[in-house]
Amino acid sequence: MNLQIALSQDSQSDKWSTRLAFFIALYAIAALLLRPSSFATLAEVYASKFIASTPILLIGGLGTMALLFGRDAPTRYAVSVLKERWRTLATVMAFFFTGLTAFSTFKSTIPFIVPYYADIWLADLDEWLHGAPSWELVHRFDNQMWSLIVLKCYEVLWFVQWFGTVLFVSLWSNRVGRIRYLWAHALTIFTIGTVLAVALSSVGPIYYDHFVEGDRFHGLKVAMDGLGHSEYANYLLDLYEAGQTGLGSGISAMPSVHVGLVVLNAPFLSSLNRWLGVVGWAFAAMIFYGSVYTGWHYAVDGYVATAVALAIWWLTGRLIHQKPHSP
Repeated sequence: MNLQIALSQDSQSDKWSTRLAFFIALYAIAALLLRPSSFATLAEVYASKFIASTPILLIGGLGTMALLFGRDAPTRYAVSVLKERWRTLATVMAFFFTGLTAFSTFKSTIPFIVPYYADIWLADLDEWLHGAPSWELVHRFDNQMWSLIVLKCYEVLWFVQWFGTVLFVSLWSNRVGRIRYLWAHALTIFTIGTVLAVALSSVGPIYYDHFVEGDRFHGLKVAMDGLGHSEYANYLLDLYEAGQTGLGSGISAMPSVHVGLVVLNAPFLSSLNRWLGVVGWAFAAMIFYGSVYTGWHYAVDGYVATAVALAIWWLTGRLIHQKPHSP
C-alpha cells in the first residue's frame, strides 16, 4: 500500500512538473517576443547576479535544511543532499532564472501595454479606508534606527528570503510539496506581477506627484529624502524616462509582488515548522509595513496581494495535494 501511494505521488509530481515547465516556457517566450532586446539585456544582468549570489544562498539553504532535518550530523547531511539533488537544484534555478527574466521584461513593458491610470482612485481608496494617507500612519513612529531596520528588511532580507526559499525547495525531498510550492510561486509572479500589474497599471505613492502631477505626496518625498531612500527610486525613474532596461527596471505598484511573495512563503514555512511559520508571518507583516513606509505601495496594494497569494496557496494545495483517483 505504501509503495502504491509513493508511486502515485511520484506520478503526480512528474505530471505537474511537466506542466510547470511548459507554463514557464510559454511565459518566457511571450516576454521574448514582446521585447527581445529587453529580455536579452535582463538575462545578461540577472545571469551575473545569479552566479554571484547562488553559492552564498545555497550555503544558507543547506544549513537551514541540516538544522531542521539532519541535526545529528548536519555537515554529512548537507553534503549528501547536495550530491543526491544537484540535478533538481540546477533545473529549478534554470527555470527560476528564466521566469524572473520574463517577469522583469513584462514589468518594464507595463506602461506600453496599459498606460498608468489607476493611481488617483487607488490613492483615494487608500485614504478613504484608513481615514488618512496610509504612509502618514506608518511614519508616526519614525526614527533613524527604526527606519534602518525597515529598509534593511525591505531591501535586503526580502531578497534573501525569496531566493533562499526557492533554493531550499529545490533541495527538498518532498517532491509533491516541492512542485506545489513552485507552482504557487510561479502563479504568484504571473498573476500579481504581470496580469494584475498590467490590468491595474499604477506607479505608487513615491512616483504619484511626478506622473499625476501636484503635491499630494510631497510629505512622503520629504520624509524619504530625509532618510536617504530616494536613490533607487531615482534610478528606476531615470531608466523609465530614458527608455532603458536594467537591474530591477520597471515601475509598478498594484498589487505588491514584495508582499505577495512573503505572504506565500508564510504558510509554506508554517507547514515545515511552527516557529518558522511564526517568523514567516512576522516577516510578511514587516514587509507589508515596509511597502507602505517606503512609499512604493499604497496599503491596498498589499491587501490585494495578500488575498491573491493566499488564494493561490490554497488552490495549488487543492490541485496538487489532492488524493489520486482510483485506477
